[in-house]
Amino acid sequence: MNTLLVTLMFLTLSPQPSSVGPVEEITRHYDSLIQAEDKGDLSGVMRHRRNLLKVVGDQDLSTLIPGEEHTLLRLGCQRVIGQDHQLNQRFPKAVEVLKTIIDENLAGEEPQRKIATRAILPLSQSYSEMGQIEEALAVLDKGIPYLSPGSVEIREAWLLNGDLKAALGEVLPAKRAWSRLTDDLNNHGDEARARRNSAVRLALLGKKAPSLGSTTWFGGKKQSLQSMKGKVILLDFWATWCGPCRMLMPGLDEIQKHWADKGLQVLGVTKPYAQGWLPEKDNKQRGQTVRGMTRDAFLQHLLEFRRRFGVEYPYVVTGKQGFDSYRVGGIPMVVLIDKKGDIAWVRVGAGGEGLLEATIQRLLEKE
Repeated sequence: MNTLLVTLMFLTLSPQPSSVGPVEEITRHYDSLIQAEDKGDLSGVMRHRRNLLKVVGDQDLSTLIPGEEHTLLRLGCQRVIGQDHQLNQRFPKAVEVLKTIIDENLAGEEPQRKIATRAILPLSQSYSEMGQIEEALAVLDKGIPYLSPGSVEIREAWLLNGDLKAALGEVLPAKRAWSRLTDDLNNHGDEARARRNSAVRLALLGKKAPSLGSTTWFGGKKQSLQSMKGKVILLDFWATWCGPCRMLMPGLDEIQKHWADKGLQVLGVTKPYAQGWLPEKDNKQRGQTVRGMTRDAFLQHLLEFRRRFGVEYPYVVTGKQGFDSYRVGGIPMVVLIDKKGDIAWVRVGAGGEGLLEATIQRLLEKE
């Protein structure tokens, strides 16, 4: 057998490296992302979104994914890009991308409509974080009829719908929206987090703000909530061990500085815990866990935490009764109290502060 023939046989039988084009790679990452979204796999969603965006980059989609046969893939990637803008607080860009998707596809054929429904929440959230509450509500009013009962999307939509109406001071419409979320949980499968989020809002909105009970203050003169009528009060229920709480605090400090002379008072409300977290002296992003604290040790821990972390608004230490009176089940939890002492807005969890600031501004301007 001659040398040329042997060489040809070797090349034919040997596995050849496959060449995967950008369309195939984008399709693979996009399909994996959709599967993770459908399963509610948050870590998978983050991973596959990151991989997809890395391949797409800033390239023009019509050039990167050409052809009529890839229309749905281009539309899906456009939605992911718009949502990435929203998640990274590039809200005007998010609105520009996502509004087009909804306007052109929500009332269209099923494949396009399915993609457009995934743009409803990030578009409404983008408007809300820009303080454009009416626009955010208009997106939900248009989009909710297209969302599936029992889905994560419709539950988040009803929660946001109520938050937006509460931000406008519409107590009964807000409660109706959260009640729709409760109905969905009753009829289509319960979920503890969504149940807690709707229940605490329904229980507190419009009620007189309960007393925090016996308190210890750091960084301010001790006062009762009753004596602070005439101010707008922001209660932030938190703990030193809670990472999302710590992430929220610098933003709340800026809000306090910006609105203090208009009548806002932020209070960081915590209670004694056996466990805490203390930042390093020179780097408040890094630190160490502290365990086995008594009440006295906790108070010393909190004082040192305050020195190192560096916020200006007061810390208020209450007890279990103070937390229970506000039905605190998850932290951070923000409660806004209006000038008359009524609870005007509630949020569980950290998030963008655009809607929070818009609500604060309305409450401060209200006589």
